[in-house]
Amino acid sequence: MIQFHNVSFSYASVPVVDDLTFECADGGVVWLAGDNGTGKSTTVHLALRLLNPNRGQIESPSAMSAVFQEDRLCEHLTAVANIRLGLGRKATNQEILAELERVGLAELDAGRPVGQLSGGQRRRVALVRALLRPAGLTCLDEPYTGIDEASLDQVIAYTQERITGKSVILVCHDTDIAERFNPYVVRM
Repeated sequence: MIQFHNVSFSYASVPVVDDLTFECADGGVVWLAGDNGTGKSTTVHLALRLLNPNRGQIESPSAMSAVFQEDRLCEHLTAVANIRLGLGRKATNQEILAELERVGLAELDAGRPVGQLSGGQRRRVALVRALLRPAGLTCLDEPYTGIDEASLDQVIAYTQERITGKSVILVCHDTDIAERFNPYVVRM
């Protein structure tokens, strides 16, 4: 579960989040909806404890995972090695390869350094890395950027399966995609 209680945050003197209150129970999805620049990504960073609020309180689980707007992958490592870095538990190469195949990344590509992969392939690696990590809270900040239309249903279905039982904060500008998660909507 994650709870925001009257949370406010400013960069210098510029308010970005003002008196935000919401909660997300285990197994629930909160969709942070709003225009660019309304504090959605900042709220994700607050939830992950990468930023501290100026005012208010945040209660969140100790184990968290995230897909950020940027993939945040180690360019010289393979897809499998990048996922292993974020797992926090042991997994075999075959287990990781099987997960990557479920989102449409072939074994041949999974063995290449991620710096050689396309944007959509890299996004799949970042998504699998976050979704395999044992976490009570998973934050997904524009998780489907770069995923082609032909693969989108497959990747969303994989996400829906992997978030079962977790609290999720979703940032997504595509209303049709966000509504597939039956979220509680927080307008920013």
